[in-house]
Amino acid sequence: MKKYLLPIMALALTFTFVACGDDDDDPAPSNQQQTNQGGQQGGTTTVNYLYSFAKKSYALVDETTVTLSITNAKDGSSVIANEDIKVTLSVVANETTAVEGTDFEIPTKEVTIPKGKDKVEFTVQAKTTDPASDKNTIVIKPAFSGKNFNAGQYATVKVILIGSFAKDLLGTWVMNELKTTKENVSAMWGASIDEYASWPEFDSTDEMTIGATITPAFNSTLKNFFIGEATYEDAGSYTLMGFPAVEMQILKVTGVNRDFSANSTSANNVAYIGVKNTDDGEGNMLLDVYLIDFVPTDFAATAVAWDCYLPNDKGFCATMSDTYVNFTMKKKAE
Repeated sequence: MKKYLLPIMALALTFTFVACGDDDDDPAPSNQQQTNQGGQQGGTTTVNYLYSFAKKSYALVDETTVTLSITNAKDGSSVIANEDIKVTLSVVANETTAVEGTDFEIPTKEVTIPKGKDKVEFTVQAKTTDPASDKNTIVIKPAFSGKNFNAGQYATVKVILIGSFAKDLLGTWVMNELKTTKENVSAMWGASIDEYASWPEFDSTDEMTIGATITPAFNSTLKNFFIGEATYEDAGSYTLMGFPAVEMQILKVTGVNRDFSANSTSANNVAYIGVKNTDDGEGNMLLDVYLIDFVPTDFAATAVAWDCYLPNDKGFCATMSDTYVNFTMKKKAE
């Protein structure tokens, strides 16, 4: 019996050592060793701890708040710091086109993930209201004092200077009303409604987020125009002639399908759209959207085609044939 006692004691000591290491002294170490709790043979499981910004990009008009978190790589769960974790923020010079101190500033570059928390927030402030499109990008990266965290999903963050024109456009918008329906457009042209079968119809689940980019989430056939994440910039103003005439702001959008089709994609992915803020009569802000610059192939092809060869100051052929698409969206509650 005695000859088995020493091996058993040694085995017990081995497991005690692994389970009672010095992990408690490190608030969020990378490659932390933990005991295997699954009942399998063998000793330890390696768990990596990651840092990541909350999202890959933020829009900056006046000031924006950026979030940096630490997580468990194995299951994505939060890692609670058991001591303050110092983080130094720096601007990635070779990826940043905006000028620090002239176009933007980061008031505090030394920040702390406090003990008992899993994240820290910091602000980036704009110093210009009208950034040039080729000088509007800021890229920021973190460095952890005394800790060697692994990079997570968003190891750096991009902050895009948008300019004051977008102040009331930012946010997630949900479909409110489709103002141009296939019934009234086809009736106006005396055309068969079949020609407008793929014309967008109202879908209350349609959404669009305007931030550093335009991120569409359309379920209606609007998804055939907004085909994915798109960039945008200010392109001045435009008056849509009618009764009454409509003044609108114009956005130059890159990353759309001018064919407005489920079956073809235009080689040219740049189009202009009109936007303006209105209200619903009850004091709630709406986003009024006009799709005015496309050459559809799935609907209204006969009505639009000849107009696109006529002179137009910005090439908005859909406005001349009155086949533009107009809808309003309401701000989604955060």
